[in-house]
Amino acid sequence: MTIKKANVCIDRNCMDRDTVRPSVRHFPGQIARRYTARAEKYMATTTLDEGFVWARDKPAIGPWCTDVDGNILLDFVSHIASAPFGYNHPEILRLMEKFPKADPDRFAGTDFLAAYDGDFPTVADLHEKVVQITKQFGFNMALFSNSGAESIENAIKICYNARHAEGYGVCFDGAFHGRTLGALSLNRSKAVQREYYPQIPNIVSFPFCSCLGKCTCGWETRSRKGKIENKIHQWLDKESGIVRADEVSYVILEPIQGEGGYNIPRRYFIRSVYKEAQSNGIPVISDEIQAGLGRTGEWWACENFGVKPDVIAAAKGLRVGATISTRKFFPTEKGRISGTWAEGNALASAVGWKTIDIIQREKLLLNARKNGAYFLKRLRELLRYDSVIDARGLGLMDAIEFDLKKTRDEVEERCLKKGLILVGAGYKTLRFLPPLNVTKREIDVAVDILNDVVRKIR
Repeated sequence: MTIKKANVCIDRNCMDRDTVRPSVRHFPGQIARRYTARAEKYMATTTLDEGFVWARDKPAIGPWCTDVDGNILLDFVSHIASAPFGYNHPEILRLMEKFPKADPDRFAGTDFLAAYDGDFPTVADLHEKVVQITKQFGFNMALFSNSGAESIENAIKICYNARHAEGYGVCFDGAFHGRTLGALSLNRSKAVQREYYPQIPNIVSFPFCSCLGKCTCGWETRSRKGKIENKIHQWLDKESGIVRADEVSYVILEPIQGEGGYNIPRRYFIRSVYKEAQSNGIPVISDEIQAGLGRTGEWWACENFGVKPDVIAAAKGLRVGATISTRKFFPTEKGRISGTWAEGNALASAVGWKTIDIIQREKLLLNARKNGAYFLKRLRELLRYDSVIDARGLGLMDAIEFDLKKTRDEVEERCLKKGLILVGAGYKTLRFLPPLNVTKREIDVAVDILNDVVRKIR
């Protein structure tokens, strides 16, 4: 395999990122159908979108990939933000070639340490990088885990521990925080994720205010004296509230809601949540699993609102789960938090370190801001169609909302047949998560396909 600056060559076939375009002969093809049928024979029903089967051994670069039938596709989902550069970034490939091969590939990282000779990044190196990009919050400690849901579980655990109370947890309508039972207790996006599953007690939900202009969602309300207040203030009010602040263990929210529909909150709403929580000594957890690591043009999406969380839960683009905070939040007693493979994923930790390094050196926060603004401008062109009721986004985390779920689903399916991979969010929304190094040409190709599809939808 040879690696070029702009291209990646695999099996002597090259894909030129500057000129490649979608090429779909038949979708899904026969090989994809056969592979899907085989996989589904014993596979549990999950969230699988049938049709796309990525061929790992065929040409791919940036947002471009090849499926098992030879179709060339433009991926504007980036594996739900878990592949921040799309496919086959040359530096990531070179790093993988240098990976010290040994078994076990993952080790019991909270029980034993591992190191290598040479300059291959270790788990300790990733810890230093993570502290580097959270120093604006004063963070100096993290626990790595296997997934975003685990990072949420550990975030709420250290808050319960720090508060020394099994008190209330506050979440918000439309939230999605993961699929383990603790994280599910905080979800408010879709009934299918929660029904019949037991919940953590004392979880309270408030409106997530993304209102334009006057608040109509219920976040702002009038007090008994006629003064406009927010729901949390009213809930915690020392004279007329129903809960004491010391009964609340944490507040958790996504700076931008992901699975719930790419809902972008009012700046006032986010700041008022933080103000009420932190003035009452209640820790705030920022769920940055999908919106963090540069996706919105800042390292962490909460920075766009000028707030400082007490704990960050990260994953996806970081390649490992991470619960990040200050030393005072983490328990000092051994055994309070741990996990066999937590802290022990050698390759993923090295790729996470390299991911942060690439974002820093290639100035991809700036690219997310600049090309994100261009992308949103182009998406807003689609508002001329009656079926499109909104286009919204921040950086390279964008969405369009349709009049009906049926319309959204039809657009998603037709785009896929034209070579553009998209996935829904919420009930009527299509989300866009292109690579952090996406180019204007690639944005134009994607929006032109989308425009052609939406134009023909009745």
